[in-house]
Formats: sequence, C-alpha cells, structure tokens
Amino acid sequence: MTALSLYDNVRGFLRVSARVVAKRGEDINVGEEFIVRVTVNNTAYPANLVERPRIVFDRPRVFVEASEFTQVIGGNRWHQLPDQELFPGESTSVDIAFRATSEISNWFVDLFSSERIARVWVAADLDQNRFFEIWNVMDFDNEIEPT
Repeated sequence: MTALSLYDNVRGFLRVSARVVAKRGEDINVGEEFIVRVTVNNTAYPANLVERPRIVFDRPRVFVEASEFTQVIGGNRWHQLPDQELFPGESTSVDIAFRATSEISNWFVDLFSSERIARVWVAADLDQNRFFEIWNVMDFDNEIEPT
C-alpha cells in the first residue's frame, strides 16, 4: 500500500456535513441572519478490533468560507470543535452564524437551483500513537480438575 492510498483510506473516515438549524421563517431572505451547524464524524470501524489499527482523530477543526450569496459573521476562518478527540462512531459540531447577502439573480435558474451557502474544509490530526499501537490476542487453555 502506498502512502497516498493509506492517506486516502484514512481520510475517508473523516466526514463533514452541514445543515441550517436556525432561521426566521420558512425561507432564508436576503439580509437575514441564520445558523448553520457543521458536524464532523469519525466513521471508522470500532476501535477495539485487534486486527486493525485504531483510527482516532485529534484536534478536529473546520474552515468555513462564505459564498457569493452569504457572509460568515466574524469572517471566513478556522473554527475549533468542542471535542478534541474523535473516536470511531463519534461526532462533534459547531454552530456558525451567517448573513444572506444576495440570491441567484436569474429567476428561472433560481427555480431549479439553491444558493450555495458555504464551502467547508475539515482537518484533524491522526493520533499516530494509537494508529501504530500493535495488538494481538490469544486464549490460554489448561485442564482444571476437581480436587
């Protein structure tokens, strides 16, 4: 396995998603402030498998960049997530405030498209000590006789 394929494989377990969690009405209107929750997940297999390395992400963080239709309140920047370790199956989230600045100007295109809110990057450190921790297991048997 090459270093690049190992990187791609491990990177596949670090997932980011986002959704609007607070807005005034049914739609987001130009000039309105709204909240987007950005969630980072570690989708790796369970960390207690002997034959596999443990994939734990440390110091997860997201970079949020507004689109041409929005503005990040406080500016485009890195956001630290509250949990500093993400074990397999765990997730952590941060709420980001936005302001809608414009909409798609072509009404026909607007009928069939949604405005892009943001681009979100996720970064985390692979816990190398846990990844390279070597495990093995054995069962020890011996006959035990009654006295």
